[in-house]
Amino acid sequence: MRGMKSLRHTITRTNRGDLSCGQACCSRRREEADSASLPRRLPKTRILGVLVACWLLLCVNPALSQDTKAQLKTAVDATTVTIGDVVTVKRSVKHPETLKIAFPPLGTSLGEWTVRSSKPLAPTKLADGSVEDTLELQLAAYKTGDFEIPALNVETVKTSGEKEVLASEPIKIAVQSVLTGNQDTLKDLKPQAEIEADYKPFLFFLAALASAAYLVYRLVQYFKRRKRAPIPKPERVRSAEEIAREAIERLLARKRVEQGHFKQFYLELSEIIKRFLGSKLGVHSLERTTEEFTRDLRAVSVPSAEYRMIREFLEGCDLVKFAKYWPGAEEVEQTIARARAMIDGTTEASVKPLEVEVTR
Repeated sequence: MRGMKSLRHTITRTNRGDLSCGQACCSRRREEADSASLPRRLPKTRILGVLVACWLLLCVNPALSQDTKAQLKTAVDATTVTIGDVVTVKRSVKHPETLKIAFPPLGTSLGEWTVRSSKPLAPTKLADGSVEDTLELQLAAYKTGDFEIPALNVETVKTSGEKEVLASEPIKIAVQSVLTGNQDTLKDLKPQAEIEADYKPFLFFLAALASAAYLVYRLVQYFKRRKRAPIPKPERVRSAEEIAREAIERLLARKRVEQGHFKQFYLELSEIIKRFLGSKLGVHSLERTTEEFTRDLRAVSVPSAEYRMIREFLEGCDLVKFAKYWPGAEEVEQTIARARAMIDGTTEASVKPLEVEVTR
């Protein structure tokens, strides 16, 4: 019995040992399989990581996906033209937004070509994010032959300040004559087409012109009637006597005698009488001395009584003006009365003679 139990126990231990040994073998096989499969999966993971990193870089900085080099191209609308035809040349530069483009200034000629116009076009934003700047030229040639549009340099400037010059290729253009084949003279002009005259516009123009002229005439007449001033009434012509009397009254109102200005008073009074007599008798009286004035009075045949009264009056005034004579109040009154008498035409008999006493 004891032998049976020990045998059974030995078998059991053996089975258990075999089982644990089998499990260990299985685990080693799985590890070997995992280690065998690991080298085959690792390259795919690395490639995927590199692609994802590149995609992220392109999304974060789109400028890196753009070509930093600018591209210059030239296009013309025709390579064969006749004399005087305008050739349109477009020189375009495709570049990233970070670059600045500077087209060179052009004069009035470009080789054999005459520059009709030169203008930069508005920049164009392209689908790939780049920008295209274009310079449009209008050129014309005035002689025949095969000519070249010379190369044009374009300068690009990066944000760092670095500059680069791009040069385009020259373009050949054939300029032909307007004559074709063996033709050596110009063709005659076609006969002028005959168009029937239409006078309706001319008649409408005349009618409108006449209406405008009539309207202007009516407006001028209307404003003339509004601005026409009333005719002033003619003033009554005053006589020489009235003018002389008013002048004497104004002289007396200034009270020169009361102020002791005898010389000025007699000067003005004698001038009033001379102006009056000159106006009445037609004798020149301005800037005339007493001697000259009385001599002119003789020439007009003044009556002797009036002549004597006038001469005595003027000589009495000269005494005060030039001889420093100071008349009294009664003499002044007599002088004024004689002046009024000459104005009123009073004879000498009605006027008291002027007695003048000269004090030396």
